[in-house]
Amino acid sequence: MYKNALFIVLIAILTGSQAFAQDEKKSSKRYQDYKSKLDSESPSELLRHAEQLKTTSPAQALDKVQEALGLSLAGKDLFNEAKCYLLLGEINESIEEWKLAFENYSIAYNKLKPRFKTSPEFKRAISGLANTNRKLGNYTQALVNYDELLSMKLTSPERSQALLGKSEVYLVLKDYQKAEESVNSASPSDAGYVSGKVIDDTLNIRSQAQRARIYAQTDEVERAKSAIQSTQNTLRSAPSAAPAAQLEDLKIAKEEVANALHEQERYDDEIDLRNQSIEFNLETKNLPEVTKDKVALSKAFAAKGETSEAIRELEEAALMADTINNPKEQAKAFLSLADLYEKNGRSEKALSAFRKYSQAVKKAEEQNQIKLAERADLISKQREIEEVGKDVALGQSAESLAEATVFRQQLIIYGLLLVIAIVAITSYFIYKNAQASKIANQMLALKSLRSQMNPHFIFNALNSVNQFVAKNDERTTNKFLSEFSRLMRLVMENSQEDFIPLHKEQEIISLYLKLEHYRFRDKFDYTITIDEGVNPETVEIPPMLIQPYIENAVWHGLRYKDSKGHLNLTMKKVSDGLQVEITDDGIGRKKSAALKTENQKKQTSTGLKNIEQRLAIINKVYNASYTVKIEDVAQAEETGTRVTINVPERKNGKA
Repeated sequence: MYKNALFIVLIAILTGSQAFAQDEKKSSKRYQDYKSKLDSESPSELLRHAEQLKTTSPAQALDKVQEALGLSLAGKDLFNEAKCYLLLGEINESIEEWKLAFENYSIAYNKLKPRFKTSPEFKRAISGLANTNRKLGNYTQALVNYDELLSMKLTSPERSQALLGKSEVYLVLKDYQKAEESVNSASPSDAGYVSGKVIDDTLNIRSQAQRARIYAQTDEVERAKSAIQSTQNTLRSAPSAAPAAQLEDLKIAKEEVANALHEQERYDDEIDLRNQSIEFNLETKNLPEVTKDKVALSKAFAAKGETSEAIRELEEAALMADTINNPKEQAKAFLSLADLYEKNGRSEKALSAFRKYSQAVKKAEEQNQIKLAERADLISKQREIEEVGKDVALGQSAESLAEATVFRQQLIIYGLLLVIAIVAITSYFIYKNAQASKIANQMLALKSLRSQMNPHFIFNALNSVNQFVAKNDERTTNKFLSEFSRLMRLVMENSQEDFIPLHKEQEIISLYLKLEHYRFRDKFDYTITIDEGVNPETVEIPPMLIQPYIENAVWHGLRYKDSKGHLNLTMKKVSDGLQVEITDDGIGRKKSAALKTENQKKQTSTGLKNIEQRLAIINKVYNASYTVKIEDVAQAEETGTRVTINVPERKNGKA
């Protein structure tokens, strides 16, 4: 037994040694390649080009950073190596990958701190850490970062930017006094600037927008409106086009003020503010924001009872969104438009708006998938950069070992142990990178799947509307459209989440059953029972998990029954989470399969297949144990079907 074990260990060591030798050869070659380029290529020049490309072409910028990092490591240029990680953090920040940005800023910070504490790059690293900590919700640490930055020797613009960042943290923490003190301390008029009007204008815009947000949250609405007007005037008088960040600051401030006016039912003031915003954004050619304002304007007009004005604004918003190829805003406009038409008894127009809404949602999803793919490519490129760093570092190590002939005997003695350790570490990192890539792909697939609702139901629901319209059943049409619009709105709102509270899923199920009962009221009744031990506010569940099984019960079991059937939905607490049972007394799976046409037999239920794929991904990504059991239930001489879904308990956001 011991001989066999020893033989296995020796085989593993020899195999590992061979693999290590190959990896070492590859790393050494990559290291030598970069070393040979040092005379002809400059890391500083590559990083300068990457700086220019980081906003317009992040992928090309990452290629430059990869080359610069390899050269910096080969030349033992610690400063440019740190700049590579700093630039990676800034690229991550531009695509809103906050966790990756934080990791790269941290590496840059640690590399710069020992020897380059007075450099502008060290200030950028601290500023990056402060911003990413704020975005990640680490507000205490963000304040520590801003204080560290403010303790350094800064230019007036740098100090003002840091103070404005602190003000934003205090605003999130609802410490309005400190938020206002920070923004007042950051005022360009107090700073004695010599850096030029462009920087003055930029800081003025941020300061005014931040004041507007503070006033909006402290119910000083008039002061907030005045601050927004000042911001718009400053942007109009700026010598060049406003940076996107300043327009974003203005947009956030304007929305907070407009929402405050809406809550106070000051609709005329809200309309006036949004019209000013529309005029400004038309001047600056910011058409997406014009579209959003028009959708919001329609809500204010609708709240005033001015339905025709509300419809006009929505129609213009939908047309503008289509013109600028913004299907997401177009979908919002058509959904609100359909709701208004339905409320005013214009059923045919409501149906037409719903169809356009469905088309816009599909187009928006396609655009979203393209963006997700581009984002995944950028993250993949960064993983390649990490591999370059490891390879070049390993190549340096191999060269150093070759030069250190004095320790050759010791290396022979401990070589096998070193090989085992390096193989283990290398395998671990390769496994971690593979797992991270796999999880990223699974999360992309999950985002795509969870936003889908069974098109079979949507198609049949719209056909039902046509039937009601054809029968001149206006009351039923209006009622059905109202419930259908609520259901679609809930599905759209919840599709962005991996998990939602049980009460939201319950609301979707109730609406869905209500709609199906409108159509098949002579075919079935239903009962929803939730045990007292289940708290719908705290239990979390993947969205649209239960609905496809209910749809299957209605369409393949109860619909074909000669007598009136019954569907029972029960939710009860069990030791390891929640158990959901869907029971029907329909014709059963065997008889349902026999009734299917040849074409139907070739098809797979989209909703059920979607759920199976989603649960498989969720179980892998969240290390969970969601299970679904489907069985026949004999009832007298008939059969029904029971679906049992086990939902594990989630603690602290984890399954």
